[in-house]
Amino acid sequence: MEKNAKILLEKYLSGNCTPEELAIVEQWYLQLPFNGNAPGQQAIENSKNEAWQSIRQHQHAAKRIVLFKRIAVAASILICFSIGFYVFNQQQKEHLVVGKTLSDVKPGRNSAVLTLADGSVIDLDSAKNGQIANQNGIIVRKAANGQIEYIIQDQGSSANQAASVNLISTPRGGQYQVSLPDGTKVWLNAASTLRYPSSFAKNERRVELQGEAYFEVSKDQSRPFRVSTKQQTVEVLGTHFNINAYSDEDFVKTTLLEGSVNVTSATNSIKLSPGQQAQLNYADAKLRLNANVDVDKEMAWKNDLFAFDNDDLKTIMRQISRWYDLDIVYQGKITDEKYIGEIPRNSNLSEVFKILELNHVHIDAKGKVLTVSGSKN
Repeated sequence: MEKNAKILLEKYLSGNCTPEELAIVEQWYLQLPFNGNAPGQQAIENSKNEAWQSIRQHQHAAKRIVLFKRIAVAASILICFSIGFYVFNQQQKEHLVVGKTLSDVKPGRNSAVLTLADGSVIDLDSAKNGQIANQNGIIVRKAANGQIEYIIQDQGSSANQAASVNLISTPRGGQYQVSLPDGTKVWLNAASTLRYPSSFAKNERRVELQGEAYFEVSKDQSRPFRVSTKQQTVEVLGTHFNINAYSDEDFVKTTLLEGSVNVTSATNSIKLSPGQQAQLNYADAKLRLNANVDVDKEMAWKNDLFAFDNDDLKTIMRQISRWYDLDIVYQGKITDEKYIGEIPRNSNLSEVFKILELNHVHIDAKGKVLTVSGSKN
């Protein structure tokens, strides 16, 4: 039996399993025993690093793209069989119970609403490709790839349009990409809003963000690009960075990928180098530097992934709430365990919970409400 199991797992890793064999492996996952003592923290970290390094090696091979997605959805299966741990606390013995209704909850998609300076509201889901508005010589068009673009036809009149404000908003379960009047590209995550002028002023390029967005800023030495969020401002000339500024999180996180940025709050300021992150605590408005941030994790959403690394259940549920357009309700005592894993964001909700190793938890989805029930003890 042990030899047959090893052969089957090797077929799983190589992508050669039949549908029946895949079902067997996933059934093993659902019935894993919780015997023995949990490994120490260092062993867990070493095992986790080995596992994810192995998984990521499969991502770039064309013949294994599908396998990578399955591995990502069921990464805990591979970790458990290959390395020998399942969750941080293996003494707890109750499994996640997933209601059948979870399979009906679909992932998010490209969806947004554009509000023009004159108050016109355009549903970008239903808008046809091509020109969708003309704001005094500034053409707003929807490209074939769905991206919103601005084309300034009359440079003279556009100078007077700096006060004309546009607003693009994504709902929960939506994301969108917009190319601003200066050529800056912005990717908006779910439940986010970007406020910007239809043409920028001569001395600066300023936008306002609520939620999360990734920016690729066009270089313009004469006009700094500024992103205002609650309690902070990020200033750049031309660079790539991500801002997570959801109001239901504890921090605003600004992560730099390329170039340099200055992040300023009411209490202090920080200059970031690539691979660093500024964290603004909503409670005291103070900026703190994370000099060794996991950039892949911070950018996972833009790469169509959820990425968890020592995240607690409520942190994970906030992301799920935004992407699957659900309200989260908690009942009973909720586990404070930490979770690691990567999940494709195109997964149905039922698939998501295959990787979330939640003990003492029951999930029930009814309509737009997801009830998470913990231990009653």
